Amino acid sequence: MGAPRATLLAAVVANVLGWVLPAAMDVRGWKAFTVALSPLWSDDFASEPIWLLILMVASALTNVLFFALAGLLLLGRQRKAVLWAAAAATVLDLHWVITLEADRRYLASGYFIWVVSFALLAFSAFLTLRSSRR
Repeated sequence: MGAPRATLLAAVVANVLGWVLPAAMDVRGWKAFTVALSPLWSDDFASEPIWLLILMVASALTNVLFFALAGLLLLGRQRKAVLWAAAAATVLDLHWVITLEADRRYLASGYFIWVVSFALLAFSAFLTLRSSRR
């Protein structure tokens, strides 16, 4: 197994760990996903600014993007697009560190491992691009 595939495997493992480990306090990643999507069907966040709701939902949707990008990379397609999309998702998912302000202290290992999974996906795409140019 070459470095790009090993990095892709590490990205997938990290992403799955992010789903099962606590993302914030005792809230597991899968539950944080449903909370982040809940502005689509719940009025619980009606008092929050619209920009925060957009960031919440967009961040949750990066999970779908992750597996689509991993699939594209596995098939050897759109490697440059995968690199940029995964890098953008990494930056987007880091918004929680800023938007939670003082409550960022409640972010747990699952959140950070989940964010790293996107960075690893981008790195895997980079390695694939680099090895194809040789």
